[in-house]
Amino acid sequence: MNPRPILLATIAATLLFATGCNVIPEAKPDPTKFFVLNDPRATTNAHDQLGVTIGLLPLELPVYLDNARSIAIGSPGNRITFRDFDRWAESLDDGVTRVLRSALARAPGVARVRVPPFSIDTHRDFNLLVRLVNCEGFEAGDTRSVRFALTYELVSTQNEFIHLGTYTAPATPWDGSSSELATLFSQSIVDAANAIARELP
Repeated sequence: MNPRPILLATIAATLLFATGCNVIPEAKPDPTKFFVLNDPRATTNAHDQLGVTIGLLPLELPVYLDNARSIAIGSPGNRITFRDFDRWAESLDDGVTRVLRSALARAPGVARVRVPPFSIDTHRDFNLLVRLVNCEGFEAGDTRSVRFALTYELVSTQNEFIHLGTYTAPATPWDGSSSELATLFSQSIVDAANAIARELP
C-alpha cells in the first residue's frame, strides 16, 4: 500500500483545520452603552403633603422618537441622526413619565400623582396630558446644546379644558457625551414639572 496519498490527505486536513481557525473572527465586546433618566430628588408617590391629586395620562411622543431607543442628535438643516451604540435603557416615554411623576409628586400644591389604569374609585382632581416636542442633543460645528420642550394640557376628569401651556428648556451647553445629555434631560423634566405645578388652579 502506497502511504503517499494518506500522508498528503493528512497534511491537507491539517492545513485546512489551521486555516479554518484563523478565519473565525475573534469575539469583540459589545460597544453598546445604556443610559437612564433620573430625578436627583426622587421620592415615593406617598406622602402627607396637602394638595391636588393629578392623573398623569400616557405621554405622547413625536413620531421620530416613538419606539426609538437610540439617543437622537439634531443638526442644522432639520437633520436627525441616532447614536446606534448609545441607547436608552427604557423607552423614552417610560423614562420621561417616571421622572415627571416623581418631580410633580413633591411639587408644592400636589398631594399625589396617579397613572393609568385608573380604578373607578381613584380620586383625581385633574388629568394632565403631556406631549413631548423636543428631546435631543443638538450639534452645529463645535457648538453643542440640548433641546427639550413639551406642551401640557390640564383637563377635568370630565374632559373639560382647564389650562394649556408650553415649557421650553433654555439652550444649555452640552459637552457632547450621552451621559451628560441624560443628566441635562433629567433636569429639564424636573424643571418642566415645577412649571406645570405653578399653573395648577
